[in-house]
Amino acid sequence: MTKKNAFLIDPGEIRKLVHKNAENSFMHTTYREELERFLLLAQGDERAVELTDYVLNADLQGKLSEDPLRNMRYLFIVNTGLATRFAIEAGAPQEVVYSSSDIYIRKADVAKSIEEIVKLNHDYWVYLVGLVRDSRKTKQYSKPVVQCIDHITSHFNAKVSLEDLAGITGLSPNYLATLFKHETGMTVGEYLTGFRIDSACALLSQTDYDYLKISLSLGFCTQSYFSKVFKEKTGVTPRAYRLKHTDKAFTEFG
Repeated sequence: MTKKNAFLIDPGEIRKLVHKNAENSFMHTTYREELERFLLLAQGDERAVELTDYVLNADLQGKLSEDPLRNMRYLFIVNTGLATRFAIEAGAPQEVVYSSSDIYIRKADVAKSIEEIVKLNHDYWVYLVGLVRDSRKTKQYSKPVVQCIDHITSHFNAKVSLEDLAGITGLSPNYLATLFKHETGMTVGEYLTGFRIDSACALLSQTDYDYLKISLSLGFCTQSYFSKVFKEKTGVTPRAYRLKHTDKAFTEFG
């Protein structure tokens, strides 16, 4: 006798839920209704926020848990996952989108009320719409340059060589260097350094990491070299920047 897989869903169970929903006059939002807010998001249209505020509702989305708070948390995670895909497809920076998604999901994971999760959802969609809008305003880079930028933002704490990027794009190093400078206004090295310094600013203002940990985590060989480059790019030392910009309200998730 074939052993029944405990993880398989009995079709009868699905039919039972469909019947129960019909008896209670419940119907999920249609695919067209679901798609509308994501398409608006992909256009950087603020109406997407209003629609997601309306749609993130257990009466429209269905029940994923018997516990109301856990149910809302699950709905938030599902909606956030879909939103990130549409934002990335619209041209928003992949690593920025995924990282912001991680942060908001972790905030939702420790939220104490449904209202808090609803507010997180609203805030995240406002952020994503702005991110998409800003991305659409900037110059559209060619595919090889986009590939370079994606690789740099994913490997900024390691050595990134022009030869590596040439291998990824299939172009010669010299041609790629010229193309990258023409489209971004920076060399690959300048872009990488700029990304590292921007990341350092975030770490200095939003964490209590010591300067050595920050410098090594960003790919700088020594703390002194990190401090030198940071001051060249920002005009102040890492310590001075931290003293001025530390976000006292920041909560670091372990």
